[in-house]
Amino acid sequence: MSSTDLNTNLLWQTLSKDVYTQGRVEKGFAQDVISEVHESMMESQPLLISCSENVVKGKQKEGASWLTASFLLVNTALGVGILNFPAAYDQAGGIFYATLIQVIMVTLMLSTMLILAYCSDVNGDLTYHDVLLSMCGKKGQQLAAVSITLTLYCVCIASLIVIGDQLDNLFYTIFGPGFCERFYLRRTFTISVTAILFILPTCFCKRVDFLGYIGSIGIFAMLYPVFLTVYGYFKLHPNNVIIKTKPTDLSEMFAIFPVLGLGYQVQEVVVPVYSCMRERNLCSFVKSSVLAMAILFVLYSIIGCFGYLTFGSHVAHNVMKMYDSDDPFVMVGVAALIIKMIATYPILALCGRDAAAGVYAELRGLKPSEFVATERSRRYVLAAVWFTSSLLLAVGTDSIGVVFKYLGSVASANIFIYPGICLMQMILKQDPDLQRRKSPYLVAYSIFITGFGAFCVGVVLSEAILSHGQEATVDLCHLPLNATVQ
Repeated sequence: MSSTDLNTNLLWQTLSKDVYTQGRVEKGFAQDVISEVHESMMESQPLLISCSENVVKGKQKEGASWLTASFLLVNTALGVGILNFPAAYDQAGGIFYATLIQVIMVTLMLSTMLILAYCSDVNGDLTYHDVLLSMCGKKGQQLAAVSITLTLYCVCIASLIVIGDQLDNLFYTIFGPGFCERFYLRRTFTISVTAILFILPTCFCKRVDFLGYIGSIGIFAMLYPVFLTVYGYFKLHPNNVIIKTKPTDLSEMFAIFPVLGLGYQVQEVVVPVYSCMRERNLCSFVKSSVLAMAILFVLYSIIGCFGYLTFGSHVAHNVMKMYDSDDPFVMVGVAALIIKMIATYPILALCGRDAAAGVYAELRGLKPSEFVATERSRRYVLAAVWFTSSLLLAVGTDSIGVVFKYLGSVASANIFIYPGICLMQMILKQDPDLQRRKSPYLVAYSIFITGFGAFCVGVVLSEAILSHGQEATVDLCHLPLNATVQ
């Protein structure tokens, strides 16, 4: 499976579990109704079954080694965010500052990963939401569910924009500059037609298992830009390349923290992966986490450095948009990305709609029998609203950079704020008077992590709102031919 598939399916399982848990604790509920809810959930199981589920059901499983766990984390993190790294290097102020920010982000995110793993050991929790429920209560769990649903929604919008970017690239190669003067080649039309023909019919399905057969294309599509930037660096010689040596604005540099960190985001699957490990202990998980972050750091540094050195400040937020698809190497990447996005969107939509349904059921206080009875109509309504709204936002947004900023803002809560609160709650429960020597330092660090996350949310959100519509975009209709691969 691809990275996005792994990430979102695990999230969907966790969120959907809330409704089932609600049914189990309802006093006076008949056992056959609970079984009905469980069977209904099983029918709509996602493509990937969490390893922790086997533990819950009492089945013994050998478990994953620390090396396997590290690659699970890597596959989870790799997604459309990798296309934004060259532009992020420019916004950060050049290679030095971008690398420095990445080192800081990797260090902080490693700490939050270990915090979640450590907190999960207290009550033997198996999912991210279980940890939040144990440490922060039901309200904290519901807030996290909402933020994760918003993350899925933003990724859906980003997927549609990537499709539009790749089609623009393809039409630019075939018809040349000015191709979008034809209405049927404009991105508003091409995105809409592609989405309606190939994506919309799958959004109403209860299962999307058939998309699992092209999961390997997703991994290939996400790694291909890394190869392409190296290839382009040695083949291309664009004119007027501007390379920054320092940030032009400190607010932009601060705003890039969570945008870069989005590429390393694995917090939502840390606990399920940790629970899958053959040796569930922090020592083994530290090795998995460090190796995973090191691999990601190398991949992102390669695409960031080579992509930025090739195009400089003119680089697009989707680096694939900078290459001429007339080149066979580029054509392969364009085709793979389009297929990947078409296959990914329904999975994201399925996860999102069921996550939203779980939150809706809890807010409305629906009983499991009511939840099951209204499943079909709710699925169609949520799918229609999800698809229509995301499509309208995608065709109305020229730059994917704006979406990445909103994504970084929402993701900051899952990356920093919730783990920080979990650490504080755990310390206060274990040592209410803070008499142990390490307790005050851990509380101080939890405050720092939470505050840093809140700062990132505020800065990135305000930056995204203020810069909306002002992002530098690559207009392929008037892009000089010498700026692309010949």
